[in-house]
Amino acid sequence: MKITTGPVGWWRRMFAFLYELLLLIAVVLLAGGISQGVFQLLTGLPVTALTGHLVASTLHFIWVMSVAFAYCAWCWRGGQTLAMRTWRICLVKSDGSSLGWREVAIRFSVVTLCTLPCAPFWIFARHHADLRIVAWLLTGLFFLPFLWALLDKERRFLHDRLAGTQLLIAPPRV
Repeated sequence: MKITTGPVGWWRRMFAFLYELLLLIAVVLLAGGISQGVFQLLTGLPVTALTGHLVASTLHFIWVMSVAFAYCAWCWRGGQTLAMRTWRICLVKSDGSSLGWREVAIRFSVVTLCTLPCAPFWIFARHHADLRIVAWLLTGLFFLPFLWALLDKERRFLHDRLAGTQLLIAPPRV
């Protein structure tokens, strides 16, 4: 695939991110549903009992994160997710080559560390006022990659800078 030399604009990346978030939520919900179904089949307990089992909850979390990683790795190693195709964005290493496992792992780890903790703490903060400051700090962490892109000289997100990747404009499909 031929790629133009220009980097992707901030707004195009934001819209692609929002679209990607919708797709990833669907993938995670499907993986979670499968995990819950297996739990129910193996234990005979209702799905609500999953939270009461530390081992089952841990395995559920590992499974869902593994599926999310597999989805991202499969798409990123190919250069584009469905959202990236829609918004004509291509993900490559800084030298223009395809991503390897190292870049995928770094990118996924940084994105996960910045985004994953935010939602649960806001849920807890609704019921525990003393956790609101933590929720606000984690919200800042959530926005860190986007703010980083505004300050970065090449306008890369934090996860792209750390992984040595970049987003470029892809040519229109014919």
